[in-house]
Amino acid sequence: MRDKKEILANLILGFLNKAEEIPKTKLAKLILFAEIEHFRKTGDSITGLYFVRMRKGPVVAFFDEVLEGGEGKLWHKKKTMIPIIEEGRNKFQYSYMAKSKTDIPPEVQETIDRVFKEYGCKTGTALSNLSHSLSAWKYSEPDEPIYIAELACKNEEEYFALIDLVEDFDDDEILAEKLSQALSSIEV
Repeated sequence: MRDKKEILANLILGFLNKAEEIPKTKLAKLILFAEIEHFRKTGDSITGLYFVRMRKGPVVAFFDEVLEGGEGKLWHKKKTMIPIIEEGRNKFQYSYMAKSKTDIPPEVQETIDRVFKEYGCKTGTALSNLSHSLSAWKYSEPDEPIYIAELACKNEEEYFALIDLVEDFDDDEILAEKLSQALSSIEV
């Protein structure tokens, strides 16, 4: 598990090295879209971690723990008061700034560059809203784990075809065992 958290920390740092500072929600969504983009291109997850269905969209597992663990060592955390116009109140927003550089594999750096180019100009709220269009988020329960293969489905038809396939595995003991072995390699 430690290696996966270290990979997540490097991915976070990879995004922080692209900007002066990134608000927490936006950073979480950049990680999400990087994982989706990378999976669609390579068939592999960058971190090997699952996501959790949260109110503001899917968030990679251990995100808060890794952010907290990297404070002061890998990045700085800044607290800012911002107005929430729709709610007529102010709230605190946390932003992160890179403290160091990281060595990222070229294919992951390409993913970071593409995702930052496409989504880097959007706000955390806009990215959260975009993440709500993902079928895996729409059809999951709060706090439920969501796997990258589910998140990478491009539409509801693809998502439900994947779900049907997984359910078919349950009906076939040999396939169910193979699926179980494959999923057991994903740490929850």
